[in-house]
Amino acid sequence: MNDVTPPTAVCQNITVFLDGAGNASIVASDLDGGSTDNCSGLTFSASQTAFTCADLGPNNVMLTATDGNANSSNCIAVVTVVD
Repeated sequence: MNDVTPPTAVCQNITVFLDGAGNASIVASDLDGGSTDNCSGLTFSASQTAFTCADLGPNNVMLTATDGNANSSNCIAVVTVVD
């Protein structure tokens, strides 16, 4: 059977805090708010995972959910960076 149905990407907004050096990082799954697929094995990637002082405030980050058959979908999460 050939699965051609993309997963449903569901994002959640998060807040991250800069460390003493002015850096913060996330992993893509931090943005997952309950994405689903008709098959198992979702993997996630994000358009941005590292943040600095230049990113203070809200940042739109695209989360991509991909299933084991290379079907994917996207959603946008807001990553708020605070000092």
